[in-house]
Amino acid sequence: MVHGVGVGMERSAKSKHLGCALAVLVALATLPAAGGRAAAQSAPELPVIAKECGEANLSEMPLPNSAIALQERKQIKILAIGASSTAVLGWRREGKPPLLEQMLERSIKGLDIEIINRGFSGELAQAAGTRIKIEVALNHPDIVLWQVGTNDAFAQVPVEDFEASVRETLQWLKAHNIDVILVGLHYMKQLAKNEHYQAIRASLQRMSSQENVLRIRRYEAGEILGRTLREAGRPEPSDFGLNESGYNCMAQYVARAIAVGLYAKPAKTSPPSPKSQ
Repeated sequence: MVHGVGVGMERSAKSKHLGCALAVLVALATLPAAGGRAAAQSAPELPVIAKECGEANLSEMPLPNSAIALQERKQIKILAIGASSTAVLGWRREGKPPLLEQMLERSIKGLDIEIINRGFSGELAQAAGTRIKIEVALNHPDIVLWQVGTNDAFAQVPVEDFEASVRETLQWLKAHNIDVILVGLHYMKQLAKNEHYQAIRASLQRMSSQENVLRIRRYEAGEILGRTLREAGRPEPSDFGLNESGYNCMAQYVARAIAVGLYAKPAKTSPPSPKSQ
């Protein structure tokens, strides 16, 4: 649902059940829990990424608050914010929900995905941060799917100002128990050597690592898609996200990342050393 503007010889039943469970865990390298609070549940069949989209190289970053929402009410509410929403939600055919919604509901039995689309073209990180807080208060999402960086790079926003705005918003969302997925900068071949564009890209990568936030590597994905299309003799997109192939690949990356994150094992925190106590 989208609101807004833009699954030999016979063994014993018990042995068979255990074998299946182990196979799922090995395949996902995850555990079906969130922060130790959500009850165990059947892991999904991961959304498939089309061959033309290449290897997504997605990290297994837990989405603990969304895992609780899945376990408690079988619904996950996603706030999509940033630039063109189609670029991460996937191409929407007439009368059908976005590809992201279709893939997640097909992969996780009984799950209802609600997408609040608040994409706004040209918005900078600072303004988006303010709007995110308003939308969170109004809609109470479980995940904020935030496209950020490209507009700031084009507007020549200083890297330190961009980083301060994004980091403050990420920390605010974490403090309010909302999972965040960052979608990085557009891939444009002509900007591969642009110092400021690449500095904003590096800043976003650094922040996602330091704040333990899932980042969809949009720029890298654009490089992969362009190379794949080129090798197949098909026209290479001038800008990843401005055609149906780009939109759908990005939606597939996001769907897979969310499915993995819902069942990923939270990172263990080390106890403080005696000197720090």
